[in-house]
Formats: sequence, structure tokens, C-alpha cells
Amino acid sequence: MKRTRGKGLRGVTGALGAGGLLVLLWAGMVWASEGGASKWPDFWYRVLNFVLMAGILVFVARKPIREFFAKRTQTIATTLTELEAKKKEAEKTYQGYKQRLAELDKETARILDEYRAQGEAEKAKIIAAAEKSAAEIRAQADRAIQQEIAGATLALKREVAELSVGAAEKVLKERIGKEDHQRLVKDFTTKVVEAK
Repeated sequence: MKRTRGKGLRGVTGALGAGGLLVLLWAGMVWASEGGASKWPDFWYRVLNFVLMAGILVFVARKPIREFFAKRTQTIATTLTELEAKKKEAEKTYQGYKQRLAELDKETARILDEYRAQGEAEKAKIIAAAEKSAAEIRAQADRAIQQEIAGATLALKREVAELSVGAAEKVLKERIGKEDHQRLVKDFTTKVVEAK
């Protein structure tokens, strides 16, 4: 990117030559439009003045201009390098975020699957607990029914016994007379005395 001194001077010389030719052509047109009076001495004085001024300007301003363009080139190169580094860093950050987003999608799917599995497990526990509770309720109901049946059977037996005793008493009262009654009381008291 660095220019050699010869190339820079050739470019300046070429530019000055082209500028001088342009001035000559322009001057010829101006001279032709004024009626043809000779103004060549004035023209050459102006051309010489222009060339000297341009030469001095190039000689004096060459170093600052060259430094300006060198600094500008360096600044642009540095800026491009920094921008390239920032672009790479941004691309790296983008890839990181892209990867994290993909991992986040996977993590979300994993968490949803985990919650579904927990939900299914909880559902199975609730169903099992409900079935166990239902079985316990059935067993309690069966025991209660058995107890009720046993109680009803016992009450029925008592009632039958009471009715039987009442019917037997009635039959005995009708069939046993006073003599039989006294004989029974005597036998009972004898047995009680003997048992003592």
C-alpha cells in the first residue's frame, strides 16, 4: 500500500502538465474571443505564476498531505480491523445465543416431559389410593353388614326364644295344674339345696 517517491512525483508532474495544457487551451479560447490582440506576454506570466504557485504548494503541502493520507489510510485500516473483530465477536455471540436457544428448546421439552411423567405418576398414585380406599370402604361395609346380620340374627334368636318361652309358659299354664306346679317347685328347691 505504500507508494514510492518516484510514483508520487510522476503523478504530481502529470497532474501539473495536464493542468498547464488545460490552461493553454482555455487561454487560446479567451484570446480568440477578444479580437486577436496579442496578450501572450500576460498569458505566459500568468501560466508561469500558476505553475510556480502550484509547484510551491505541492512542495510545501506534499508532506502534510502525504501524512494526512497515510494517517487516513491507517485509520481506515484500523477501523476495518476493529470492525472485522467486532463482526467476529458479534457472530460468536450470535452463535452462542443460537446454541443457548436450541438448548433452551431442548430443556423446555425435557421439563415438559418430566412434568408429564410426574403427572402420570401422580395420577397412578391417586388411582391406586382411590382403589385402596374403595377396597377399605367395601371391607368396612362388608364387616358392618356382617355385624348387622349377626346382631339381627341374635335379636331374632332372642325374640324367638322369648316367644318360645312365652308360648311354653302359656302351654305349661294350660296343662300344669296346681299339683304339678307344687311338685315342680318342690323338685327345684330340692335341687337347689343339694347343689349347695
